[in-house]
Amino acid sequence: MAGKNRNHENRGIIIFISVLFVLPLAVLSGSLLYMTKYKVETIDMQQSPDGAYELKLQSVGEPYFPFGGAPGRLVLKENETVISRTRFEIANDGGPFTENAWKVTWQDDYVEIILSGQEQFDELFRLYYDGQVESETLDTHYGRDRENWYGYETGENTGGAENEEDDTEEELFSGQWQIEDGYFAIYDLLSDHDTDNFEVCYGASESSTRCVISENDDTIKYLVYDRNSQNDECGLYIYYQSQKAEDGTWSPENAVILDIYAYVHEDGTVVSSGKTAWEDIGTDAYREATGEE
Repeated sequence: MAGKNRNHENRGIIIFISVLFVLPLAVLSGSLLYMTKYKVETIDMQQSPDGAYELKLQSVGEPYFPFGGAPGRLVLKENETVISRTRFEIANDGGPFTENAWKVTWQDDYVEIILSGQEQFDELFRLYYDGQVESETLDTHYGRDRENWYGYETGENTGGAENEEDDTEEELFSGQWQIEDGYFAIYDLLSDHDTDNFEVCYGASESSTRCVISENDDTIKYLVYDRNSQNDECGLYIYYQSQKAEDGTWSPENAVILDIYAYVHEDGTVVSSGKTAWEDIGTDAYREATGEE
């Protein structure tokens, strides 16, 4: 009998210890799931001029890993009554969006919203006060027309932005177009695709932009702008390759360097360093062009 009692006691201890470990893990997993997929946060709110309507810009969960869109929704209310809830995603290089992501214009029958992201064309939504919703993709990026977005032309802003904040949104960072010129020249050199497929994916700063050169089921090869050279005469770009996991995802942390290129601002030439590691010396032509040893 004593042996049986001890066995029951041991089982009870095992169950108790298991609960101590499993329960916190279950709570943590549920909390992470809620944070990443379901948590709603109001980013900004605006009211109609007459105070009758309220519009909220909300995030829903976290941006999709690693470089996916940031999900959100627009909520239009009249007094305390919800008129419509409209879902959307903003492509921000895997980052969240802020109150600068929208521009709101109140009309007699509807409210017009333009949503902007670093890696997408502007999205226009019309939320009517009777509950109808219309949407369309515009041919602009932060109010700048398609040609000017990629820097092929330098014309005036076509979005009609009149204040300093809008101007800041249009040029994401200093020297944006010069950096894109370098991306374009190296893309033209390396890619087997037509230059019509050229695209720069925007990040929060110049060093978090990238340009995909080629991609298949197993690998992705891409460029990342690093900085200006020591003599300020070149832009430096890192050519990476990253292996994909079985589910098709990949991480920059696992990328290897295939080469480092210098784009000479004065004449638009591209110079290969031959470097596959940061500590490599590089070719004579590269060191002469950049002023770096």
